[in-house]
Amino acid sequence: MNAKQLILERRTVRKYTDQPVPEELVLELLDIAVYAPNHKLREPWRFVLAIDEGRERYVEELLQLLERSGKFDGKTPEQRKALECQFTTVPVYLTVLCQTIGTEAQQTEDLLATAALIQNIQLLATDIGLGVCWKTGKHWYTEEYEQLVGVSSTERVVGVLQLGWPDVVPPVKKRESARNKLTHF
Repeated sequence: MNAKQLILERRTVRKYTDQPVPEELVLELLDIAVYAPNHKLREPWRFVLAIDEGRERYVEELLQLLERSGKFDGKTPEQRKALECQFTTVPVYLTVLCQTIGTEAQQTEDLLATAALIQNIQLLATDIGLGVCWKTGKHWYTEEYEQLVGVSSTERVVGVLQLGWPDVVPPVKKRESARNKLTHF
């Protein structure tokens, strides 16, 4: 697939088959994705991989974290089961971290480089038929989650990537033309 096709065909996938994703495949994606542009080759990223037995422990602890944070408060048993299912049916979790050292400008550059790396992962995954959902949100950016995955005092969570073989690939959602957001100097 060429770059244009990859960009146009990339989707956020939220439903996965139960087919396992080999760890070697994830490592191969990461080894290529690290060629994202990053200022002065600081390579500001680090990864925490939850796969196989580690994924089971991770999901168990994540659900406990969500319980303590009130995510399940006021939910019916059916709603709770549906929320739990959203987490337990994901084959692979990859937490992407970025260093938070240096000047404010360096930290911004590092964050943007890490976002470019995540886009590389998504495009590479699309190319081989793997689905990805880049998760952000309040429960991923808490001290409790940072403790769960071992974030150091000089790192931050950029996002959590859920990976798996797609059960459902959503249709394309129309985007507004860039022409509507373009200003000429």
